[in-house]
Amino acid sequence: MFDTPAKRVREDVARAKKALTKGDVMKSLENFVSAVQEMMSSQIFGREKFEVEVHIHEYLKDFNRHPDVKRFFANKNIHVTPYVKFTRGEERPLLQAVEQILAEMNAGQKQAEQAVEVKKERRKEELLEKGQFFLDKKDLIKGKSILRNVAEEFGREEGVCTDIGHRLLRAGLDLEAGEILELALEQNSRDSHAMALAVQAYKNAREYPKMEKMYKLALRNFGAHPKTLLHMAEMYLDWRKYDEAYDFAKQALGGDSSLTEAQAIIDTCGKRIFSR
Repeated sequence: MFDTPAKRVREDVARAKKALTKGDVMKSLENFVSAVQEMMSSQIFGREKFEVEVHIHEYLKDFNRHPDVKRFFANKNIHVTPYVKFTRGEERPLLQAVEQILAEMNAGQKQAEQAVEVKKERRKEELLEKGQFFLDKKDLIKGKSILRNVAEEFGREEGVCTDIGHRLLRAGLDLEAGEILELALEQNSRDSHAMALAVQAYKNAREYPKMEKMYKLALRNFGAHPKTLLHMAEMYLDWRKYDEAYDFAKQALGGDSSLTEAQAIIDTCGKRIFSR
C-alpha cells in the first residue's frame, strides 16, 4: 500500500488510540498532534478526507471519556464535555487546544516528579541525621542499622555510600564501614575518598587481606605512586610478610629517593630475609 498523507494520519491516530488504551495519555496526545500536523501540512480530499475525519472524531470521543483526562480537567474545575472537539476545517484550533493540554500535562508531570525527588531527598537526610544521632549516643547497633537501610534505599546515589562509610568509620565500626565503602567503590572505582577511607577502616580492623585488595584496586585505578607503594610496604610489614614489604619498599624508594621510611623498611626486612 502506498504511503499517503491520509495513511500517515490514520497510523498516527491508531498509535494515539493504542497509547490511550494503555493509559499513557501524554504519549497518546503526542501521536495525535503528529496526526493533526500531518492533516494541516498535506492535501487530503474526498473519501480519504472523510475517513480521516471519522478517525479523528472517534479518537476524541475516547479521549474525552478517559478517566485520566476527566481528572485532568476536573483539577482545572472544568466539567463540561466534550473537553476537545473538532469541526471540519478547524484543524488549527484543534492543534492549539491539544498542544496546550499536552504542555500543561508535561508541566504537571515535571512538578510531580520534582515533588517526589524533594520528598525522597528529605527522607534521606532525616534518616542520615537519625542514624548519626544514635551513633553519637553510642547506640551503635541502632545507628548502624538505620544507616544500612539508607545505603540499601539510596546507595545508588553518588556519594551516599561514601558518606555512610565515613560516619561508621568515625564511630569505630571499622568492618561495617569497610563493607559500605566497598559498595561505593563498586559504583565508582575512582572514588579516591572512599578508597582512602576503606583502607583506613580495614587497617584499623587489621583486616590485611581486605586492605591489600583496596591497595591493589588503587594501583589499577591511580597507578603506582611511590606513597601508595610505601603504604603497601608498611601494611606488609605489619602483616609480617617481609618479602612483600621489602619488594614494595624498594619500588617506593625507586620512585622517590626521599622516602626515608621506605629505606627503613628495606633495612628491617633485609635483615630478616637475608639472614635465613
